[in-house]
Amino acid sequence: MKTNLRLIGGRRLQSSNIIDTRPTTLMVREAIFNILKNTVENTNWLDLFSGSGSISCEAYNHGAKKIVAIEKNKINAKICLKNLYSLHNIENRKSDIEVICKDVLIWTKPNTQRYNTIINDFDRIIFDFIYLDPPYKANYHELVLNQIFKCNFIKKGTIVICEHSLDLDIKKNNLWDIYDVRIYGQTKLTFLIYI
Repeated sequence: MKTNLRLIGGRRLQSSNIIDTRPTTLMVREAIFNILKNTVENTNWLDLFSGSGSISCEAYNHGAKKIVAIEKNKINAKICLKNLYSLHNIENRKSDIEVICKDVLIWTKPNTQRYNTIINDFDRIIFDFIYLDPPYKANYHELVLNQIFKCNFIKKGTIVICEHSLDLDIKKNNLWDIYDVRIYGQTKLTFLIYI
């Protein structure tokens, strides 16, 4: 386990030694939350392929009300929960956080049982923001996006932020509109909105 991962503001997080884990860089996280500004406050946040949970932690620090993180690797899921439980004032907020160790491809499949445990009506959450960061080389983006936009946990206006490589272009379709695309080094962010 490594501790070289930092949140906006400098707080250290633990990160995984697993080779395939690629935490979202601090520069990209700063850019995301500068773009979103105060719109994160009191919203429900879903972090798919959450890894060490740096995006979930940033959402918490920016005022998200409920946070669900999905990560299939057991070691990473434990690190994600540990990182979230290390945040300021978490004792009063543990019931607002759920880390689920499950494959995102299964969890986002429409009309399936999504939660292993149910805490504070997590099974009925409608998400305002969804962060999607699958392995760049896995080619999961299109499949997961199509599944997400057919699920009952989003609403009109839900924003899906997709992190991906520069060579992937996500196109508008009849389920979503693209309202922003940003490039930071080798990372591209595509902001989609449910229409």
